[in-house]
Amino acid sequence: MSQQDPALVQLESQLTSLSRRRFLKTGLLLGTTAATVLTLPSRAFANGVPTTIQHLSEAEYRLFDKLRVVFLATERFPDLPSTVEVPVMQNLDNMVGRLNSDTRFLLSIGTKSLEFSTIYKLKRFSSLSNEQALAQIRAWQSGLAFQSGLVVSLKTLLGVAYWRDPRTWQALEYDGPVTAKWGIRRLGNMPLPRDDNESKFDG
Repeated sequence: MSQQDPALVQLESQLTSLSRRRFLKTGLLLGTTAATVLTLPSRAFANGVPTTIQHLSEAEYRLFDKLRVVFLATERFPDLPSTVEVPVMQNLDNMVGRLNSDTRFLLSIGTKSLEFSTIYKLKRFSSLSNEQALAQIRAWQSGLAFQSGLVVSLKTLLGVAYWRDPRTWQALEYDGPVTAKWGIRRLGNMPLPRDDNESKFDG
């Protein structure tokens, strides 16, 4: 299903390029912190996921909700709708639900690696202040290839979840794709039709 959406195809390519082996190694490291996580007060992690969210896990929802605030600081631009007015988390949840199983697996491990990357501070990433979260993201951007690549992938998902929503288009003076406005049928990856003259030169 993700093959039908260019944004999801891009995400799939980004995550795959990081290599599953690196993700799995990170998953093993996460396993070693599980005992530490379980010793933390349960109330520190108590945060219900809205009933409108169908595909994101609790850890993924918390992580992306923090990244939504850090990456999409729309309050600095009065003409832009907020990331609550635009249902970024619901849009993102719908996109995640359309990922193929391999990409979904890699995304799950990648998000957990960032969410628990600050567990040595006895805090999840999503529990950090916005300033602390931004500092952690900047550290990952200049860190290992896996870390910087994951940050790019997460930014891609959130950016599409916001900017693809029609409520953001007015601020950009964009009135929507011409395929919808002019009634042009989408062909996806189908080859363009060839005329008779072109086929003669292919002889």
